[in-house]
Amino acid sequence: MKANPPQLRVGIIGFGGAGVAHAGYYACVPGCVVTKIFNPKPERLEVARQLFPLADRYTTLEGFWAGLDAVSICTPDATHADYIVAALEHGLHVLSEKPLTDSEAGIRKIKRAAAAQPDRVVACLHQMRFVPLFQKVKRVLESHELGTVSYLEGYYVHNLTQRAFVNDDWRRRDNATPLVYSGCHFVDLLRWLAAEEVTEVFAAANNLAFPEYPESDLNLVTLRFQSGVLGKVVVAFGAAGPQDHSLRIYGNRRSIENNVMFNAAKGWERVLHEPILIQRALTRHPLRSSHHSALRQLRSNLPAWLLGKIFLATRWLARHPNNEYGGRYYPVRLYEHAFACVQAIEDFVGAIRERRAPLCTVDEAAKTVLACLAGVESYRTNQPVRVRRLEEVMQSVPA
Repeated sequence: MKANPPQLRVGIIGFGGAGVAHAGYYACVPGCVVTKIFNPKPERLEVARQLFPLADRYTTLEGFWAGLDAVSICTPDATHADYIVAALEHGLHVLSEKPLTDSEAGIRKIKRAAAAQPDRVVACLHQMRFVPLFQKVKRVLESHELGTVSYLEGYYVHNLTQRAFVNDDWRRRDNATPLVYSGCHFVDLLRWLAAEEVTEVFAAANNLAFPEYPESDLNLVTLRFQSGVLGKVVVAFGAAGPQDHSLRIYGNRRSIENNVMFNAAKGWERVLHEPILIQRALTRHPLRSSHHSALRQLRSNLPAWLLGKIFLATRWLARHPNNEYGGRYYPVRLYEHAFACVQAIEDFVGAIRERRAPLCTVDEAAKTVLACLAGVESYRTNQPVRVRRLEEVMQSVPA
C-alpha cells in the first residue's frame, strides 16, 4: 500500500487579493496546509484571522520562516525578487505570483539565488498555461494539425476601474505598467504555445479610458518570434464590459479562435473545449463565500453549459463557411481561472515531491518579463525594441 506523502507546510507572504486566493487554492491540493501568513498591515492579518483562523499570523518576518517547507509570494511585483531570495536562503521552495519580477535587476537576483539552491523548486504561477482550453490548444499545436503557424493573438481585457486600489495602493505607488504585471499573462501564453522566443517587439499605449490609473491603462504590443511568426497582445484596464481572454492562432491548414478549430474547406471543424459543469478540484475550497462548492458551481455553470449545447445543436443552420451570416464565434467564455490556478499549484507541489522542474520555471518566467520590459521601452520610445536574451542580462553588470 502506497504511503501518503508528508504534509507540505506552506507560508503566504502578502495577503491582498492574491494571498487570499493562494491560501484557498492550497486547500484544494491534497497534502498541503497553510500554516503561516505574513503581511505588514494588521488589517490584512485581521482578514487572515477571519478567513483562515488556524494559520499563524505575522506582521514581521521574525519567526515566520521556521517550520515551513514552501512559500507563496503574493506581494507587489517590485518586491518579489527580495522575498524569493530570502525564502531560498531559508531553504524553502518558492512559488511566485506573476510576473516573476518587474526588472532585469530582479531577474539577476532570483537567478543567482536559485542557482545557489539547486534542490529547491522555484516556480511562477502563470495560470494561463493550465487553463483547460489552452492546454488543449497546446496539444493541437504539438500535433501540427494547424500546419505552418503564422500568427498568434491574445487579449487580456479586465476592467479595473472599481478594484485597482481596493486591497493596496501599490499599483499607483509603484507606477506599475499593465504590460508587465497583466500583459505577462498572454505574453507568456503565446511564448509557451509558439515554443519559441520573442526577439523584437513594437508597442503602443494610452491612458484615456482609466485616467486615474498611473502611466497607462491600454497597452498593445506586437511580437516577432525567432522564426518570423508574429503575435499581438492587447491589455485593457478601462474597457467597459466583461473580462475577455480571447485567443487566435492562424495556420495554413487550420486556425483556432478561442475553442473552435476552422479549416478552409469546411469552415467550422470542431470544438476543442466546452464548459466544465463541476470543477471537482475546487470543491475542497475552504471558504463558503468562494462559490466553489459543487452546488454553487452547478448553479453558476449550468446556464453557460446549456447555452453552449444549444448553440452547437443549432449551428448547422449557418454552417457553410461562405454564408454571409455563418456561425463563427462560440458564445461562452472559457477562462476557468480558479481551476487553472489550482492546477498550477498542483504542478508546483508535484515538482517538489517528484524532484522535477515545474511547467513555468525561473528561466521561462524571466524570458516573459524581458519581452514585457522591451514592450514598455517600445511604447515609451515609439520604436521597435530588441528583446534582451536571458544570458545577456545575467552577464551584464548594472551601472
